[in-house]
Formats: sequence, structure tokens, C-alpha cells
Amino acid sequence: MKTVLLLNAAISALVNVVLLAGLPFLFYFAYHKRRHKRGGAEIAKRVGLQLGEARYIGYSLAFALATVAILVIWPPPLEPFVRQGSPQRAFQGLGLSGTSVAMALLYGVVKTGFSEEFLFRGLIAGSLSRRLPIVWANFVQSLIFFAPHLLVLRIMPEMWGILPIVFASALITGWMRIKSGSIIGPWLIHALANIATCLSVAIRTAT
Repeated sequence: MKTVLLLNAAISALVNVVLLAGLPFLFYFAYHKRRHKRGGAEIAKRVGLQLGEARYIGYSLAFALATVAILVIWPPPLEPFVRQGSPQRAFQGLGLSGTSVAMALLYGVVKTGFSEEFLFRGLIAGSLSRRLPIVWANFVQSLIFFAPHLLVLRIMPEMWGILPIVFASALITGWMRIKSGSIIGPWLIHALANIATCLSVAIRTAT
């Protein structure tokens, strides 16, 4: 059973990376290679695939750890996260185990953390920041990131209160990406927050 859960988590993470990061990057790469004759290293830099300024990684780590601490001290209500359709439902009853940790890493680091940060902060925020003032570029990318997250209300209508937090987080991670030139900091924040949420569900529903 646990092997099946882990396999499903790995497949789901891979599909998300291909759809949200791989295919958009393929088109972006081909366009810049053909139209602007840019090399691979330059294209990677434009989408935030670089270390960037180290101090912003420090800022991101501090913000990520603060977020995890808040989730530990004041965990969100459990029932919506184990409801049918919730991605955290798969963690129900797993406890703090090798399986739950591996699944949380796949979900937080790969499925949501990397794929969403690469698309929204790497491609979208990066492109907007080269065309608009930083304030407007960050605001627009945050709106674009926020829009699909409204779908959470279909599964968890009582969780509407997290939507301002989602938007604020998009503003913070967008600012980090634009100022640092890298998606590493935003990826770190996104990944740790989602890992903490998944493991919180796993631990609190352990039998």
C-alpha cells in the first residue's frame, strides 16, 4: 500500500513538472534560441535557473522557517485537508514515516515547489520584470499565480481565509525572484511550507 502511494506521488510530481515547467520551458527555449539566438546559459539565467544573490537565499530561508514555525504552532484545521479532492488526503494516517517524508518531499519540492515556482516566478515574473516596473511586474505575476488557487474553494470553501495569504506569499516570492534573479529562494519557501502542511496532516491523523 505504501509503495503504491509513493509511486503515485512520484508519477504525479513528474506529470506536474512536465506540464508546468518542462513544456513551457521547451517553447521558451526554442523561441529564444531561434528568434534571439541566445545560448542555453543565457536562457537559463533569464528564467531564474541560477544561484543569484546569496543574501536573498538567506532572506528566503528565514521566511520559510518562520512559516514552518507558524504552521507547527498554529496548524490549520485538519478536516478540509483530508476531504476528497484535497492533495493532502493521501497523507492521512501515515504518521511521521519514511513514506510520508518521501511523499512530502515529492509534493513540496518537486510537484508544487519547483514546477509552480519555475512557471510563475521563473518564466512569468522574469518576463514581466523585463517589461514593467518591478512593482507592477510583481503585482501582475501574483494575480496570475493567485487565479488558479481560487479553485481551492471548490474543495475547501471554508478555507477562503488562506487566499490573502496565498496572494501575499506570491508577492513576497515574486519580489525575491526579481531582486535576486533566481527562483531558488522562492522555491525554498514554497517547498518548506508545503512539506510542513503535508507532514502536519500525516502526523495529526496517525492512528
